[in-house]
Amino acid sequence: MSSMYKESSANSSTTMPETLPPTQSQQGFSRPLLSRQHLALAVSAALSVSTVQAQQLEEVIVTATKRAESVMDVALAVQALSGDFLRTVNTDDVKDLIAFTPGVTGNSKDSFLDTVAVRGITTNDFGNGADPSLGIYKNGFYQGRNGAAVTSVFDLERSEILRGPQGFLFGRNSIAGAMNIISRRPVQDDADAYIDVRAGERGIFRVEGASNFDVSDSISVRVAGLHSREDGYVNNELTGEDFIQHEKSALRLTGVYDAGGALTATLFLEYEDRDQSGTIYRATGRGASYEFLESIYGDIALPSDPRDVRIDGPNNGIFDRGEVFQLGFELNYDLGWATLTSLTGYKTHEYNYTEDFDATNLTIFNYEQDQEGEYFEQELRLTSDNDGMFNWYAGVSYYREDIDSEFLGQQEEDVYCNVYWGDNCQGVFDYYNYYGLSDYLVYYFGTSTWTPSSNNGLIDDWNRTEGVFQGWAAYVDLQFRFSEQLDASFGVRYNDDEKEFSQRVLSERNGSLLGQVVQTGFTTPEGAVSDTLSWSEPTWRGVVNWRPNDDTLVYFSVTTGYKQGGFNSFFVSDVPFGGEALPGVNRPTSFDSETVVSYEVGYKATQWDGRSQLSLNAFSYAYEGLQTTCSEPGSPIVEVCNAELDGLGAEGVWNVALTEVISFGLGISWLDTEGSNIQAQCTGGLALLGDDTICEGSPAPGIPEWTAYGTIDAVLPFGSGELYGNLTASWEDDAVTDWEPFVPATVAAGLQETGSYTEVQALGGYRSESGWALALYVENLLDDEYYDAEGGISIGGQPYVQSSISPSRPRTVGMRFTWNL
Repeated sequence: MSSMYKESSANSSTTMPETLPPTQSQQGFSRPLLSRQHLALAVSAALSVSTVQAQQLEEVIVTATKRAESVMDVALAVQALSGDFLRTVNTDDVKDLIAFTPGVTGNSKDSFLDTVAVRGITTNDFGNGADPSLGIYKNGFYQGRNGAAVTSVFDLERSEILRGPQGFLFGRNSIAGAMNIISRRPVQDDADAYIDVRAGERGIFRVEGASNFDVSDSISVRVAGLHSREDGYVNNELTGEDFIQHEKSALRLTGVYDAGGALTATLFLEYEDRDQSGTIYRATGRGASYEFLESIYGDIALPSDPRDVRIDGPNNGIFDRGEVFQLGFELNYDLGWATLTSLTGYKTHEYNYTEDFDATNLTIFNYEQDQEGEYFEQELRLTSDNDGMFNWYAGVSYYREDIDSEFLGQQEEDVYCNVYWGDNCQGVFDYYNYYGLSDYLVYYFGTSTWTPSSNNGLIDDWNRTEGVFQGWAAYVDLQFRFSEQLDASFGVRYNDDEKEFSQRVLSERNGSLLGQVVQTGFTTPEGAVSDTLSWSEPTWRGVVNWRPNDDTLVYFSVTTGYKQGGFNSFFVSDVPFGGEALPGVNRPTSFDSETVVSYEVGYKATQWDGRSQLSLNAFSYAYEGLQTTCSEPGSPIVEVCNAELDGLGAEGVWNVALTEVISFGLGISWLDTEGSNIQAQCTGGLALLGDDTICEGSPAPGIPEWTAYGTIDAVLPFGSGELYGNLTASWEDDAVTDWEPFVPATVAAGLQETGSYTEVQALGGYRSESGWALALYVENLLDDEYYDAEGGISIGGQPYVQSSISPSRPRTVGMRFTWNL
């Protein structure tokens, strides 16, 4: 079995190139006939297995400390998935890495990051005034936010996922964790070419390929491309349309200059065009709000199939479209006593998104987002090159982001009048005029004569936010080796961030005399309201490593983390509902920065003469000012409030070369969290149970207590090639969906929880000596029916119902063909 799944430490901008020299152990060739497509043990965290090395687990060289060392000597909870493995298990985008990473949960079938949690910490913002808690990087360059950060995975060297605060490995700080996607780089005099084709049910067709080209003796170029499409599997019974489909195309060009001297340079150019479904919401049919709607409109029938929906949807469809272009330039110069590294990155994106948030056949809340943005970053770093007991690295970084977004909350006028006024709009106006109460109509709506909206009776509540975010950081990390058994490191980083943010309601786009009653609740008649805020914070990390023998590492670390504050995208200060927000008087509401202190103890060891590797770690953390969502009871619009969260958890992975034919791996994580000071987040407790303190001590919403996965991998020589197979399974426990404590008796009161699920995938095929391979695969082998998440608190008198979010894909059978040229 090849080295396709490895735990390693991540940083794409190190003194060593991300693509290490192509040794046999790194490329994973178990014997000369095998291709790079050699299937490997899909396991978490520990290391890969080579079945022909007398059941030895091979050593993996990593560069997290800016110099090459074994992964067993690195005091970080981080694992890497090789690019070959990611192709083998049919990954689509970066969020598919979650299934193979202990401590990371929350995959979803859209380009949003809000469901992804690292050790229970999520992004928790649906606008653009905050920053993601999970940092996603590509070749060390920061990828940004919703619509831009989630891109396809193809032609990768590996992908590395780090858990816990990350302030010293990347130019841009990340408080919860980091994903670093590392693409393959060209190698001189090596074509390293392949083509991989996948075809299956529902029109699945995916092709990717790449090849190297030598421009000169010192310049090499790699060209890689991807095209992927799939038909939808969620049927809308009202329209016949199918959802959760996609079509994507991407192209990457990587150039490397290396003349054998002190200077090396790498240029990355990448473009991706994405067209897929927006998030799909399916009403559960439970709770007081659903009963309330039925009392007005009669039976709102639910589809019989748990994967289908009955929704009206936005008039222009339900989609998640994006175009992303990015450029990265990396320079490394060997000064003799240190290496100077420069990273310069630029990224631009356009993003268009729609969804039917209300999950019903009524137009209660259609959501749309049109966004464009630019991002620039620059990092400079010096890394020492000493043979003695003392080493160090230090750097400075700068970033600037310009983001411009328009948001739509859309509702049918008669739905608004029926829900909040007790009749359709014409009936409401007739009633008040008949009884001589027309002054009330004039007060609320500016007129006593009803005229339907010019947009087919719809309220179009648009607002626009613009942000200019910039910041800089400086950091230094000192490393001391006291003996062969004991070493330590200490690092400190200073962060300084500033945000200029404005918000304007686009009342001119609303043809309804009911006004901005869906999403904003105010107007800006004199133009945008704005504010500028800044935050700064030092963070630090200390680590002590003890090596009682050559095969064992025990480490203890203390890390502090920080994420700057931000602005809400839908609220302004000191304006009553229906009021006017004025420049210089009112401002977008803001929230403070959040900080964390994290403690971790870890154990890494190799046993049984190299046939077994075990990685264990336990951690605890305390967040202050945690940025979490809060809203008025029943409202679909969220803002960000600050809270506190304590967490305690453990993660473990065991990999074993059982025989020269069969290998297996097991991974598991456990997490317990407890929130406090969350009265603002306890809207359901207040509305349903009459107590907004009932949420104190509750676990973080949407976070399972237990997750696990396992794999079995087999390779059997056959003829002039080999038979190979792989079976993987991942499992997540159930979880509460909101801060309110969930017990079965509260379901009728409007609370719910997510269900547990198990995802199983199998693959088997034949690989020839000449370089081609053919395999059959089955995804969701057990045809488990589950949902990415559950959403909504059901409150009487409100139209926003409970929903299940994005049904699972059904059992899917396909074929794949690979040819290494």
